[in-house]
Amino acid sequence: MCGIMGYYCFSGKRPQKDKISDMFSLLQSRGTDASGFAFIKEDGGLFVHKAPIRSSEMVKTKEWKDLSLPEIMILHTRMKTQGTEKNNANNHPLFSKNGYAIVHNGIVYNDKEIIGKRNRDAEVDSEAILALISARTKGDNIKKLFDKIEGSFAVGVVSSSQPDNLILIKKDNPIQLYYNSQDDIFYFSSEREIMQESLEIKSETKRGFNMGEGSYHFYEMENNHALILNTDGVESYKRYYPKRNSWWDRGFVYKSDEDESEMIVECPWCFQQTHYYDGKLSNKCEQCGMEIDEEDLYNVI
Repeated sequence: MCGIMGYYCFSGKRPQKDKISDMFSLLQSRGTDASGFAFIKEDGGLFVHKAPIRSSEMVKTKEWKDLSLPEIMILHTRMKTQGTEKNNANNHPLFSKNGYAIVHNGIVYNDKEIIGKRNRDAEVDSEAILALISARTKGDNIKKLFDKIEGSFAVGVVSSSQPDNLILIKKDNPIQLYYNSQDDIFYFSSEREIMQESLEIKSETKRGFNMGEGSYHFYEMENNHALILNTDGVESYKRYYPKRNSWWDRGFVYKSDEDESEMIVECPWCFQQTHYYDGKLSNKCEQCGMEIDEEDLYNVI
């Protein structure tokens, strides 16, 4: 599990930096091994900064304190699953030589298949997503993600080739959205509660009737969709149809163990493989320690 977040300013107004700092710090509940952020500079170049420190420490660094918030930004907190955080190339945002940067929450099973024999800059499965989304080939690169990636992803993308665009892509992992109509700023995060707390979003009532959350309007990205924003707002919101099987279609490995069936399954909480014993009253993930119920295996958020 990792955390992604970011924002898009449609007018000249920027978010309050202390609120973005709070949001970034709260996001470390989804990963404390590393943190980072990326944006397109005014000169059109890509800026990426990341380090193997938690985000609550990142916001205390000179790099963050000296930063004037840009128009568009993507941020990430990492819980390592593949590749040490000591190699900063494994930390997010990942970026390409042609000016793409991504933040990813999820897991890719077939990264070696996708990347092939080319030299890898890092050891993380997210490189497969970066390779596909930044490829200079004909066709819809987002569609290629849904066609080729076997796994789950919630992805944020910025690029120097399209400096006015923010792309969000969701397959089986959460992306929550808020739009502040007063400030004309769009926010996204892995968790709604993180935005509510940091932006001080509160429900309003009148005579006992729910009046919403003031100037903030909440949306949840639908699964298997991609959202592209530009300076005018929503450029496109499109549904895709994955060709690769979902994780629950990958198949179970059964072994005989007296009266119990031993299965290798993917934990619905941390997305790592673990043993599951059908018939046991309690099963816990060997990686994250969360308890797994049978119904969890078929209802992944």
